[in-house]
Amino acid sequence: MPSCCCNFARPVVARKPFRVFLATFALLGACRHSFAWQVGRLDYSTAATQWKPLRANVALLQIRRGQGIDNIGVLSGPEGYLLVDHPEAASHALVQKALDDFGRRPVRFLVNTHWHYDHVGGNEFYAPDAVVVAHENVRKRLMTKQRPAWSDVDIGPYPEAAWPRITFRDSVTLHFAGEDVDIVHYGNAHTDGDSIVYFNRANVVQTGDVFHGKGRLSLGVDMEGLARTLAAVVDRTNNDTIIITGHGELSNRNEMAEYVELLKDAIARVKEGIAEGKTDREIQAWGLPAKWRQWLAPEEAPDAPRLNHMIYRTLKDQDLDQ
Repeated sequence: MPSCCCNFARPVVARKPFRVFLATFALLGACRHSFAWQVGRLDYSTAATQWKPLRANVALLQIRRGQGIDNIGVLSGPEGYLLVDHPEAASHALVQKALDDFGRRPVRFLVNTHWHYDHVGGNEFYAPDAVVVAHENVRKRLMTKQRPAWSDVDIGPYPEAAWPRITFRDSVTLHFAGEDVDIVHYGNAHTDGDSIVYFNRANVVQTGDVFHGKGRLSLGVDMEGLARTLAAVVDRTNNDTIIITGHGELSNRNEMAEYVELLKDAIARVKEGIAEGKTDREIQAWGLPAKWRQWLAPEEAPDAPRLNHMIYRTLKDQDLDQ
């Protein structure tokens, strides 16, 4: 059953000692596809938008900025729009123009798949008229100052207008524009507040940064949790499901299932290494298990050690404040 809550205490943020090596190599590297390293440094001056109709009244608004991609899920109806994610605030004029060109309607709902700045940039712009929906930990983190290891500046606290007004612990369902939209949190994965968004009638799923598509690494604060989250999505979907990724191209259930198996194999191998007393650096040097080395896109291959490193670190010294 969906669970919803709206009253929050300030979060208790337990900071753990963080080695410089982890901060500079692992988390900046792990977030390479999700962030431009620091808040406010993405350049949208030459970015282009592209609409990709999916099924029924669900579409993908894709923003291409150099080598990067931002994905916004869009559910449209006579009452207006429901958006899933919005890149950082600097992109707002570009996003709004694309929506206006598609059809001038108000934004009624905005769903945040997690708290990172490149997914909540529309909250303050749309919040006066739209309802922002997110996992309870997203609200907690937007309400308070955050200093993740991948940022050299404080992030937040965001203005109150940007805080989600509807939050949930496990799941919540929105009925809008003829769709039944299930928003589900399976546990810690990319962050401690990830949501998977199911457009049930259209058979479209949006994952946020827990998945970027075939050939690309998706990493997080809990690598076992990330594998469990993706396995749950695989179990719920079918071969006709369209998957909107965090910062990649459209994907499908088979590609996600492959990544789940890759993660399972890599996690098992790292656990064996830890049990044998291997160091982080030794385990990094292994790279991917042999059967998966061709799975990565060529440009991703140099990042393979980061997967083992993040598995090692989240097994040995998990830090959710990222």
